[in-house]
Amino acid sequence: MLFKWIKQNIVIKRLWGYSKNAVKTHLWVAISAYLILARIKADYKSKYTITEIATLISVSALAKMPLADLLTNANNQLNKSKQNNKEQLTLFD
Repeated sequence: MLFKWIKQNIVIKRLWGYSKNAVKTHLWVAISAYLILARIKADYKSKYTITEIATLISVSALAKMPLADLLTNANNQLNKSKQNNKEQLTLFD
């Protein structure tokens, strides 16, 4: 049952190593990250899925903004960034 859950919920594209220790370490790191994201989702009562929260955090990792604002106003932030992209000129105009 646990193995099925891991295969369905934990996405591991490439292993760090193939020794028994490397695989165990990689799985525990992936499970820990998933649990941290699940806790963030529960604490902020976010409507986003855990995958969407992970994407939002990874995209805005260098942005200086509170996590609560990111999870509640993500659509506003995405719309602002799209508007800013429209205002920029292309390189060969």
